[in-house]
Amino acid sequence: MEMLAINISVAEIVDTLIMTLGVVIVIIVILSYRTQYSIRLHAAHQKIDELSERMKEQETALLNQQHLYDLDKRLANIRAQYPAPARTWTNYYQMQQDIDYLLNGWIAAFEKRTQLAEREIQFCTYLLVYPHLTLDEIAQHICYSEKSIRNYKQRIAQKVGVSSADLYQYLQKDIIAYLDNDNTNPKK
Repeated sequence: MEMLAINISVAEIVDTLIMTLGVVIVIIVILSYRTQYSIRLHAAHQKIDELSERMKEQETALLNQQHLYDLDKRLANIRAQYPAPARTWTNYYQMQQDIDYLLNGWIAAFEKRTQLAEREIQFCTYLLVYPHLTLDEIAQHICYSEKSIRNYKQRIAQKVGVSSADLYQYLQKDIIAYLDNDNTNPKK
């Protein structure tokens, strides 16, 4: 009888061990699944964040393109009024006023902020309105030599902190930032 009691208790122990082992295996499987799920969930969140960031970048790029398009449309209106730069200062001043009106006072604000000389502002204006003109052609229109104009461009670029090759893009970005920060609707 004692042997039977020992056998039963060994059988009970084996059953308990098998049951415990089963529970441990189930727990391991659940934890493993949970870890895999957590890893997959984390990867999905990262993917969502990456896609969201790309969408924001694309929205920003699209908005910048829209701003550049709007700016070009405004400057095209000026080019339609003033197809080629005039050699006389009178036409330039009228053109400057028209541009300033169209850009909500950007020229005046830019001149004040950068403290550029009047002829430097004139050069920037011509550069914006007539980007298709070479420096030599701009020099001819404002009665300067090409070398003087190159010096102007370099000096202006240096004053605003960009390379002379990037001056045109800088002016475009400056106008767009000015119009965005101005909180007034740009005049059409």
